[in-house]
Amino acid sequence: MARSEESNTLARLFDVLGDDAAAAREWVTEPHRLIASNERLGTAPEAPADDDPGAIRTVGVIGGGTAGYLTALALKAKRPWLDVALVESADIPIIGVGEATVSYMVMFLHHYLGIDPAEFYQHVRPTWKLGIRFEWGSRPEGFVAPFDWGTGSVGLVGSLRETGNVNEATLQAMLMTEDRVPVYRGEGGHVSLMKYLPFAYHMDNARLVRYLTELAARRGVRHVDATVAEVRLDGPDHVGGLITTDGRRLHYDFYVDCTGFRSLLLEKALGIPFESYASSLFTDAAVTGTLAHGGHLKPYTTATTMNAGWCWTIPTPESDHLGYVFSSAAIDPDDAAAEMARRFPGVTREALVRFRSGRHREAWRGNVMAVGNSYAFVEPLESSGLLMIATAVQILVSLLPSSRRDPLPSDAANQALAHRWDAIRWFLSIHYRFNGRLDTPFWKEARAETDISGIEPLLRLFAAGAPLTGRDSFTRYLADGAAPLFYGLEGVDTLLLGQEVPARLLPPREPPEQWRARAAAARSLASRGLRQSEALDAYAADPCLNAELLSDSDSWAGERVAVRAGLR
Repeated sequence: MARSEESNTLARLFDVLGDDAAAAREWVTEPHRLIASNERLGTAPEAPADDDPGAIRTVGVIGGGTAGYLTALALKAKRPWLDVALVESADIPIIGVGEATVSYMVMFLHHYLGIDPAEFYQHVRPTWKLGIRFEWGSRPEGFVAPFDWGTGSVGLVGSLRETGNVNEATLQAMLMTEDRVPVYRGEGGHVSLMKYLPFAYHMDNARLVRYLTELAARRGVRHVDATVAEVRLDGPDHVGGLITTDGRRLHYDFYVDCTGFRSLLLEKALGIPFESYASSLFTDAAVTGTLAHGGHLKPYTTATTMNAGWCWTIPTPESDHLGYVFSSAAIDPDDAAAEMARRFPGVTREALVRFRSGRHREAWRGNVMAVGNSYAFVEPLESSGLLMIATAVQILVSLLPSSRRDPLPSDAANQALAHRWDAIRWFLSIHYRFNGRLDTPFWKEARAETDISGIEPLLRLFAAGAPLTGRDSFTRYLADGAAPLFYGLEGVDTLLLGQEVPARLLPPREPPEQWRARAAAARSLASRGLRQSEALDAYAADPCLNAELLSDSDSWAGERVAVRAGLR
């Protein structure tokens, strides 16, 4: 409606109201105010009343690592009145492997937890991840899965028709192919496109935890060095206290189980059953190591197909961190380590990690919520571990009642977390079902037996017309509800088209010259980007580059986006 028409409508409306028009004039300055939300409500958690006998004032985070320290820091940041203690044993070592994340973690760390980026870069020394390079599928070059996979900035169908793969579908895909990042050397300083193209961090886990430990101490988290010997229950759904190996008795109003795969409180004490994903995800162990990279910091995680699973390569400043994720039913650890050494000459062998993929039936029972591996774990093919820790932490901080007399929102938390973990399971399952690179016994079984039932309806829709993100708006709406999705339709498109799963491609509505022109421009930008080591030096020298990333209104990680995501 034009401005003059709006004014005329309001004038006629006020004439109808006559003497009662004054209040309406104050409220209805424009017609859309009639249907706009005008009420302002308080949504931040409130401290309990001083005289509330049921108040939740103390929280014990049981277990350290990334899950424990991120939980403790979030509780202190968002509920500063809480007395937060982190109970961990110095006798339980930290697994020092490379940790890959997704772009959401950049906002979680710097907006939600309020971690200063300059300090973070100094102590944790992260490198940048633009996506994952999959040495996967039948083509020798594999395919890339960039974080801008939903933009269609160059064109997914055009990339398939012109090049035979998905690796020129977006600018970020081309940057990954060139081993460069979108930072450029200009006459007046560096020009960065990082605020327009989502990225994530690669981190050394041990260095990350050391930093979080020191930060937690500065922010008032009490540290208790103890090993829990016994969990004492006051009832079937309530932990009454802990007894340590040296005889101390610890009591908190609420407990967060961050004890990892041991799941001391949720599983062992409360008896919450574990539901396995083994019919979809066959791997259950990993051998890890490091490999010299000579200063070449690749701006992506690499996933390499191996005889009985796959191997990650995560670049850190000192070296690449590798991990061969395998099925112990298909290969033993020594043979897995030997295969990794043949595939990556010079790699060290450092640790063996065993795991199970699945989730417990509940994450929150009574006065206990599990965060991290104590609740759920899936093999790390899509770097979802820290993301799901952050998700659980936000759910806990948002829903934790101030008093035991308040309604317990655990059902909502359990359903939300279960839905997200199940969605990850089905997304990972299509990585295994359709990877045709090797014909080893493991991969033959994976292609024949991997359970994809939770996402199969969407796969049939994909076969009828791909990419799914290119379908009409109503079909996309139906597709969103056809299966639990974790990384959206764009993630499904990239994985299926990258692995050359048969589908009827949607016809282009532009001449091929238009796609070629965009591709040429994107290639020019990609080829002129800096190597990651040079770009990291530029960011270290110029704090304004990180400031614009986290503050500018047009940034994917800026304050405006963080507010919409509930991170500010």
